[in-house]
Amino acid sequence: MSLGTTTKPAQEIAISVENLGKCYRIFGNPKDRLKQAIWRSRKQFFREFWALRNISFEVHRGETLGILGRNGSGKSTLLQLICQTLTPSEGVVTTKGRIAALLELGSGFNPEFTGIENVYLNASLLGLSKAEINERLDAILSFADIGDFISQPVKTYSSGMAVRLAFAVITQVDPDILVVDEALSVGDAFFMQKCMRFIHRFREQGCLLFVSHDISAVSSICDRALLISNGKMQRLGSAKNVTQEYIKDIFSESNASTDKTDNGHNTNNITARTSAGLNGSIWIDYRTERINNSNLANFLEISQFEDQLFTSESFGNGKAEIQSVMLIDAVRNQPLLVGLGGENVVLRIQGKANEDICHPVIGFLLKNDKGLVFFGENTLNAFEQSAIGQVSSGQIYWAEFEFTLPLLPPGNYSFTVSLANGSQSVANQLHWVNDALILRSNCQCIGAGVAGVAMQRITFDTSS
Repeated sequence: MSLGTTTKPAQEIAISVENLGKCYRIFGNPKDRLKQAIWRSRKQFFREFWALRNISFEVHRGETLGILGRNGSGKSTLLQLICQTLTPSEGVVTTKGRIAALLELGSGFNPEFTGIENVYLNASLLGLSKAEINERLDAILSFADIGDFISQPVKTYSSGMAVRLAFAVITQVDPDILVVDEALSVGDAFFMQKCMRFIHRFREQGCLLFVSHDISAVSSICDRALLISNGKMQRLGSAKNVTQEYIKDIFSESNASTDKTDNGHNTNNITARTSAGLNGSIWIDYRTERINNSNLANFLEISQFEDQLFTSESFGNGKAEIQSVMLIDAVRNQPLLVGLGGENVVLRIQGKANEDICHPVIGFLLKNDKGLVFFGENTLNAFEQSAIGQVSSGQIYWAEFEFTLPLLPPGNYSFTVSLANGSQSVANQLHWVNDALILRSNCQCIGAGVAGVAMQRITFDTSS
């Protein structure tokens, strides 16, 4: 077992956990519970189950700690102890500042109250006065974006709507410590992107505890990570090292299970994918074959939001505005609504200048639902400024980026697009639009973590 040490000793400690443990009494039947109440500590009619034991770590202000572990490992118990919704059986938890937590769907909500009533209730529990809630109410409702349902009882909400409202309250209570469990996984693509942008801003100053089974999210968001197994600390260290340990543990158990039924015949698949022997053989990319032979009519859904651009989150100085964003099939020159991955596509971004623009720049980023950037490009990288010239006020201008659509693992992805002017060192954002296009991958034939362009051919050779 390898335990790391605190990496930021000079910063203020926001959370301190010392020898923390939580023990539950497990009774064989209801009669044993009654007997225990009568005999008290003189006789024991239960067995002890330690959900957590000997947990110790510190988290500093401005630091993000990811918590990893399988289901039942004790992650949620640890968060509840830190949030003081559970009492520890042993050890001490010390926190400094206001804690806001999103632990379970609907936690802190009264299902009989309306959404607006629950906003006041939840925000009050988090320490806001009624005057402060009134002042921030519009911002909360805008972030939640559940429309007229805000006046309906929460018991009529879907799980996604409940999370929207709960997270919207959290964004306006100015927490010092933010605790986020897996609840965000039920949100839609637009809401996930909005939440991740808030989290990225918050982690610059606040202390964030982030629980997720998504390895890429923990790696990209967290400074350090804690791996818990069977209620005990397995490893505490950098996010990269701990996630690698977590993956190793998962695959070790998976391989042990596979070895029992393998019988040593896996190598037959290798020769089945070659066209001629081993030496100098040509490999046909099995992913392309499986995709083309599948019955997945909507392997990759692409939502064109040209008419909804004005409702997306955006900012800029107003000197130009994005009018349309389209993903086009490069062969048919038609808007692409369904794809497989591996197609040549064109991303077309069109804008209108409201003032004269001396050095116009158009660019984009492709992100996953955790805000992690996959790739991006802009015209400043491709052209010299003198080659583009000036765009006059009232003039329409656009850029087209042609590339191969990646093979994307299951999940939601989005294009963020921008109009700017200036140089690589100094750029002014004229109009920036988040989530201009949404890509929803329903892929069932590619293993998790596969991203990139499908290979048309792979050659393997060995020396004689």
